[in-house]
Amino acid sequence: MEQTISLESLFRVLRKNLRLIVISTIVGTVLAAIITFFIMTPKYSASVDILVNRKQDNAVTNQLSDQQADVNMINTYKDIITKAVTLDPVRKEVNEKLGYNVSTAELKEMISVTNQQNSQVFSVSVTDTDAARSATVANIIAETFKKQVKKILDVNNVSIIAKATKPKAAVSPRKKLNIAIGLVIGLFFGVGLALLSELTDHNVKDMEYLTDELGLTKLGMVGHYHTANGKKKKGRSRAHRSSTTSTRRQTYQTTNTLTNDQAKVATNSADLTASEPVQPVVKTASSQVTAPQASSHASRLRTNDDLPRRQSQKRI
Repeated sequence: MEQTISLESLFRVLRKNLRLIVISTIVGTVLAAIITFFIMTPKYSASVDILVNRKQDNAVTNQLSDQQADVNMINTYKDIITKAVTLDPVRKEVNEKLGYNVSTAELKEMISVTNQQNSQVFSVSVTDTDAARSATVANIIAETFKKQVKKILDVNNVSIIAKATKPKAAVSPRKKLNIAIGLVIGLFFGVGLALLSELTDHNVKDMEYLTDELGLTKLGMVGHYHTANGKKKKGRSRAHRSSTTSTRRQTYQTTNTLTNDQAKVATNSADLTASEPVQPVVKTASSQVTAPQASSHASRLRTNDDLPRRQSQKRI
């Protein structure tokens, strides 16, 4: 089944994924700025203007024909400039003057020739990573081309009307344009991710999808509860069990302590009767107790003291 998104759904998806879109746009802009300012190497372009004009005759018809011939010759001059006949001497002179070793193919890629329609002036531009070097190479090309045309075509109709100067600003990269491109790419990337996540999400989010899209009949609603309450109850029961166990342990320890105290009392009483067999009466704070009564009392204490020990042995 093909899934389509209406305009209202589109706005809802964009509003839902607004954070993703904003983050993607910021990341795209930052990446474009980093690449532009720190990775890409700036390049400079310097241009020299050359005029093609032969000596004029007095006749008007001859002047017009000569100008048209010069305009037609510009295409030929473009080819001569970009050929090895001009670039080889230029490469050697650049190496001698600037110490810059460049091949003929690389020098050709640095050169571009442009002219206006029906104009006798054309420009030779040189693009390089060094501003001063680009201007120097452009002037060397113009001088070499002027000499080579005179030798090859045996004409003297080339003049340099404007020499190249050192450019002040780089022609590439175009910083503002690159940042704007990064912003647009990041924006579209975020929107694309939002739409892709919506189209690949097959979960049922509302009842209208079941009734309208799938044609199912609504029979009723089934409630559900969270299992967090059950976990809390389990935790409470475990805590209660642990507290009960600790209470039992404390009670058992208290009982043992009491029985030990009783045993000490019985032992002291026994020692007392053994050390003083002649005395018939044992004086206490409340009443007088005879020796037989003291011995019977000590035996009862021993019996009470042995009772918890026997019970503990049975339990073990």
